[in-house]
Amino acid sequence: MKGVLINFEGVDGSGKRTQSRLLKDALLQRGFKVAVFSYPDYGSEYGKRIKAFLEREVELSAEEQFLLFLLDIVKDQGRVRGLLQDGWVVILDRYFLSTLAYQSASGFDYEAAKEVVKLLNLTTPSLVFYLEVPVETAYRRKGEQNRTNDRANDRFESNTEFLEKIEGVYERLFNDLPLSLVRLNGAEEPHKIAEKVLFAVEALVKTTT
Repeated sequence: MKGVLINFEGVDGSGKRTQSRLLKDALLQRGFKVAVFSYPDYGSEYGKRIKAFLEREVELSAEEQFLLFLLDIVKDQGRVRGLLQDGWVVILDRYFLSTLAYQSASGFDYEAAKEVVKLLNLTTPSLVFYLEVPVETAYRRKGEQNRTNDRANDRFESNTEFLEKIEGVYERLFNDLPLSLVRLNGAEEPHKIAEKVLFAVEALVKTTT
């Protein structure tokens, strides 16, 4: 089969990481070759700088933020393309849509951001799952998760108003970009969501064989 690129999107606290993990586990059990990339990649040089910014250790302009987040993604494109050519299912916990949504909400010019991403010719996702949750729910979930891990909310997790702005940019992107999009109710039980995700991915894989 040809490889497929699965992208999970949504605001912080929407359940992307959980769904990425559940999908990976389900596909591995079915014999698929699976790789997961999560962004920001805090193990990379770009990711370390991003982490310092999110934790308020350094200040970055909107332009610097956009380029750092994007470079963190670009660095893996060769590997992602190679895996797809070899028939892997590649799962992305965030991708360029997150960069466009978050950095546009942070002040970077929306149209300019889209043009830069277009010029870079990033691999298009085969399927985008957008996890929709009320911003209050997402904010509460992230706060609980951070307290469990003994860490404070970062810059992008600190208020519901910013999350609402991000949601607005996501909706604009979905209207402007030719994407294969599946909207999911992120307030449902994780395993119920995972069943819907797996059904859609298996249907997609059948069309590539």
